[in-house]
Amino acid sequence: MPDYRYTYLLMGGLFFIVWLILFLIRKDTRREMLLMSLIFGLAGPLTDVLYYKDWWSPLTVTNSVISFEAFFVGFSLGGIISVLYEEIFKDHLREKRRDKRRKRIDTETFLIILIIMGVIFFGSYFLLGLNSLIATILAMTIPTLFIWFKRKDLMKVSLLSGVLTLSLAVMVYSLLDLITPDWVNVFWHFKNVPTLIILNVPIDDIIWYFLAGCLIAPLYPFWHEGKLIKI
Repeated sequence: MPDYRYTYLLMGGLFFIVWLILFLIRKDTRREMLLMSLIFGLAGPLTDVLYYKDWWSPLTVTNSVISFEAFFVGFSLGGIISVLYEEIFKDHLREKRRDKRRKRIDTETFLIILIIMGVIFFGSYFLLGLNSLIATILAMTIPTLFIWFKRKDLMKVSLLSGVLTLSLAVMVYSLLDLITPDWVNVFWHFKNVPTLIILNVPIDDIIWYFLAGCLIAPLYPFWHEGKLIKI
């Protein structure tokens, strides 16, 4: 029987291999990758606090809810998603020239978006009594729609990034299933959704990865008022 204590860590390692490849081959996206990685790496352990209640309970090396694995996976995914579209379609982010006042306003707007995501996620769970899946959908979809409304040019980037992120997840989950068979059934609660696994990915994670791709990919260009152009 596989030792599932290392499956979550292995997931982070597989995603990190992709992160490292992207980091090494694209010098122009390294700052973007690191910033998004740190933000979503820190978000990983925080969101897992709720996910453990009704989504999944992955085993960890330290047997703790707040785990390094959650940071590791969040760190890797944040960086990957932020630049995956740029690498696949060979685009380059051209930032708009801005004065200090405009940069400050853009940064404040970006921080407000992150704060609103947190308020929606935790507020809808604790105050409205919604499950963590619905809370996640609201927390990811509302900021994404706001970005689309303000920057229609980023809608294509967002949607295609959702598809690319989900495709990557299918590959990682399939490889994990080969190394540690039946890990999904060991980790998942299947309280919020039916027991439906498609291409080795549970249906709730299919939703999560697509929405994460749609949200994270346009965040940095939106923050820096940048446009993606062909290299």
